[in-house]
Amino acid sequence: MLYRYIFLLGFILSSFWSNASHVLGGEITWTCQGGDYVFQLVVYRDCNGAVLNTISEDINIWGHPTLNVITLPFVSSSDVSPTCTQVAGGPSPLICGSGANGGNGQGAIEKIIYRSAPTTLTGIPPSSGWVFTYQNFSRSGAITNLVSPSSKGITLISKMFAISGATTGCIDNSPQFLQEPYFVSCAGDAYEYNMNAVDPDLDSLAISFGIPYDHFPSGVYVEGVTPPPLSFVPGFSYTSPTPDVNMNAGNIPASLDPSSGNLTLLSNNTGSYNVKIVAQSFRNGVLIAEVSREMQIIVVNCAGTNNAPVIAGPFGGLFETTIVAGTSVNFNLNSTDVELLQDGSPQSNILSATGLMFGTNYTSNVGCAIAPCATLNATPLITMSQGVTTTFDWQTDCDHLVNPFGFIAESIPYHFVFKVQDNYCPVPKVSYATITINVTNPGIVPAPIIDCIQTDAADNVTINWSPVVDPLGTFNSYQVHSLQDGLIATINNINTTTYTDPAVGTQKDYFLVTASACNGSTLRHSDTISNIYLTLNNPNDGTAFLQWNDPIHPVFPSMNAYTHIYREYPVGTWSLYDSVPYGTHFYRDTITICSVFLNYQIVLPNQPCDYTSNIAGDNFTDQIAPSIPILSLVTIDSATNLVTITWNQNPAPDTFGYIIYVQDANGAIVPLNQVFGAGNTSYTYNPDVTQGPLTYSVAAFDSCLVTTVPPVYQTSAKGELHTTSFLSTTLDVCLKQVNLSWTSYIGWNAVDRYEILGKTATSAWINYGNTTSNSFVIDVIGGETYTFLVRPISDDGRISYSNTSTLFISSPRTPNFNYLQVATVVGNDVELRHFIDATTNISEIAIQRKTTGNFEEIDRIAIVGNSISYTDTDVDVNVNSYTYRVQYIDSCGLLGGVSNEAQTILLDINSDDLIKINYLNWNSYQQFFGSILEYNLYRGFDSVFNSPSLAVFTSGEVSFSDDVSNVISKGKICYYVEAVESMNVYNFSEISRSNIRCMTLPPIIYIPNAFTPDGLNPVFKPVLSDFDPAGYDFTIFDRWGQVIFKTNAADEGWDGRTILSGKIAAAGTYVYMVVLHDADGVEVVRRGHVSLIR
Repeated sequence: MLYRYIFLLGFILSSFWSNASHVLGGEITWTCQGGDYVFQLVVYRDCNGAVLNTISEDINIWGHPTLNVITLPFVSSSDVSPTCTQVAGGPSPLICGSGANGGNGQGAIEKIIYRSAPTTLTGIPPSSGWVFTYQNFSRSGAITNLVSPSSKGITLISKMFAISGATTGCIDNSPQFLQEPYFVSCAGDAYEYNMNAVDPDLDSLAISFGIPYDHFPSGVYVEGVTPPPLSFVPGFSYTSPTPDVNMNAGNIPASLDPSSGNLTLLSNNTGSYNVKIVAQSFRNGVLIAEVSREMQIIVVNCAGTNNAPVIAGPFGGLFETTIVAGTSVNFNLNSTDVELLQDGSPQSNILSATGLMFGTNYTSNVGCAIAPCATLNATPLITMSQGVTTTFDWQTDCDHLVNPFGFIAESIPYHFVFKVQDNYCPVPKVSYATITINVTNPGIVPAPIIDCIQTDAADNVTINWSPVVDPLGTFNSYQVHSLQDGLIATINNINTTTYTDPAVGTQKDYFLVTASACNGSTLRHSDTISNIYLTLNNPNDGTAFLQWNDPIHPVFPSMNAYTHIYREYPVGTWSLYDSVPYGTHFYRDTITICSVFLNYQIVLPNQPCDYTSNIAGDNFTDQIAPSIPILSLVTIDSATNLVTITWNQNPAPDTFGYIIYVQDANGAIVPLNQVFGAGNTSYTYNPDVTQGPLTYSVAAFDSCLVTTVPPVYQTSAKGELHTTSFLSTTLDVCLKQVNLSWTSYIGWNAVDRYEILGKTATSAWINYGNTTSNSFVIDVIGGETYTFLVRPISDDGRISYSNTSTLFISSPRTPNFNYLQVATVVGNDVELRHFIDATTNISEIAIQRKTTGNFEEIDRIAIVGNSISYTDTDVDVNVNSYTYRVQYIDSCGLLGGVSNEAQTILLDINSDDLIKINYLNWNSYQQFFGSILEYNLYRGFDSVFNSPSLAVFTSGEVSFSDDVSNVISKGKICYYVEAVESMNVYNFSEISRSNIRCMTLPPIIYIPNAFTPDGLNPVFKPVLSDFDPAGYDFTIFDRWGQVIFKTNAADEGWDGRTILSGKIAAAGTYVYMVVLHDADGVEVVRRGHVSLIR
């Protein structure tokens, strides 16, 4: 049963794919209806393929925050195959037929329309727009210019963008295509087609070729990526979608007029060519909508002789004219086609027309987007024999320059597309005529240029402008506006060039408007320019603070780059007081008059007249101290260490003197001293210059007393701080270099360079060079005393001197002592103890060990004190005696002198096992600084040593024979030797020990061969010495191998009793086995027979 269902599903899918719909193209558009959007989807279907859904189709919306899909119910379907008249002996017309595969040949095409209910789109599209897509999985497989078309789908795309300042609801109709596609053409015929793209809102259109896309059954829309663009066959592209001259010399590539949308080409190559046309809508230069129509141009070989109707240009042979709004346009449009059908009867010409401005039924002057409407003398389709004619009439009006949003254009092109087709089967010939009527706005008078805005003493603001030119006499009026008040005045006299706005008292933003041209209602606006409004603030601190605004930004070429500040003093006398760069909006004036009323005004020089502000004034008093002094430099005398501070002479005429300030140790700027007299501009004194940079400032005081108790002179603020350069030096003893570093001189605009001067005790000052950094390195000679200083030089040539720094050039000092105290064996290692003078410039010591007659370095140790220990683990102390020495490394990394050599003691031992004598030999220890008092020999058992020493020897004795025959032990006897130093020159002594050497004696075993349990020898027991009692085993076996006695105690023997019965064993021969270990753990086994005698 399951198999049957699977088989049925496979059959259904197979049938679906094999009858896939062959979509030729289509478009997505929208219109506004009651504040909502109504979307329309048009799909063109090859009738030789499957049918489309006649219920509804969905379009997807991408980028919208809430809406994903819009469902468009089916509206209608119609046969748009070429229409013609079948005659006897002639071919049949192309028709769509009914149902799937109902067409009767290539060019049988059906148009299907889907339309949504009114749809609300909330929100504002993002910068990438809201994107609307419809997709179908199956393109026509007969397409010539696309790669693998039968395996590709189609995606129709339209886009909606944000409109600045637009209200909510439907705010824009998309571009619409008024002409049906022209699908079928004959090879070798000139092809001309205009789809008559129009914008119902009269927004500007730009027409271009577009990129076709595949479908995308999964994923999300990504511009240019998903859906993927389709690849063109070599020789074609989306901008050249039809055959060019490379395919046939007579071909004319496809060309598209970007304004009218007129498409022309000529192809001698048959085929089906996919073409996509994009219409973009712009409002005020901003893209607001984009729709596209995708279609196919089917070029076939046509039989018979037939030519397209010829349409004559109505404007002296031209198809375009330019008229002034209000002009009536009248012409007759005629076609000529004196040809016959296949049966000899005359051909008919059928005329149809499209255009945004045609009225109802083409015969009424109402019913179009903007009345009055264009009319024809009859409602198309108009059919006549061997040609056709119609009369066009249109009374233009100023309203035809106004879009639905109130904008009045200077010119708008209106395109009317006329299609004339004959009735020759199966492919009738078609001609298109695109009539372009450019409706212009007559005599638009531009807005005047505001020359300047001036304010008088009563705050009356006068706007001045140059008169406008009105050659056609269309001027209506000037309008004076401000952003704050709206329309202020209307002036009907074109020669008026000024207007005064009374008693303004604030900043306003003015602009002028001219009303002219059509109905006097075309408005043109000037730049918005402000009057200069000055505010004056008196902070009662001896200053006047002025603030104002600029007329406009950016500055006009006619305006001066500087704004002028005028001051009235004395009364009635105005003078230019100062100027600031345009864009500066404030100024602080220092009052130099004791008590006065001052007026100020801002003037912006301009051509042809100046901008002037209002006049602002107040009572002011002089409360300002002298100007802040400008310090020139601070310097240090290299011979005397005296510091000198210099500054400028204060320009204030009542300057009495100066206060010198210094920065104290806490960083505070405190008074140092004062000098009297405006011309006294330097101060010298003798501070400590060795503690760091010195910082100074200067203030000026005048003769005016302030109202304090007690009164004091008015004193200026302190001048900018100046700080000397402070030089520090360090000596690199190793490289014989002095590293100089210094702090920056602070106070100048910039330091051009620092010069480095130096001298020795016997030489004059030398310039070692200069730098812009704060460090320098100088090579020096050891044993000399150098003095250095730094000379900062400013970018304008001022010179200062730093403190001096003197230093003696020393060399690394050798240590007073470098003594290898001892080399002694500790366990399996050698331990060294070294005594060295750590007060010198020594960084580390090198441990050296003699190998094959030469010393080699084995390690380095950093110096951390006088006493240093080191353990050499890479030794075999039982085989070799090792000789060491130590070489120090100074702080420059150079090898210095070596210490004494120290040689470890190597103890060796030989043994005579028969007489139990051990022969010991050792080498003399080398080299204590003190003499060797004695050698002490120590003996121990199993590496355990007990005091006192076994023997004491003089420094010359280096051997000893030790009789151990009477020594009772486990058999392992060990020795070591130590050399004892007498008190040396450093008031300490050392001891060096040798390695520990051990001798293992073989166990001595004596076993009787008989015993008498009830006689004189009642116990059978081995006699043993020099063995380890641990692990001892003594066993007796009978002749059958059965154990009859066993003990682990070395002092226990066999008394003849068996462990089985506890009775004396029978007389006879028995087997024994003794197992024991020497002191090194080596097992010794003895087996034999013993006789038990009764």
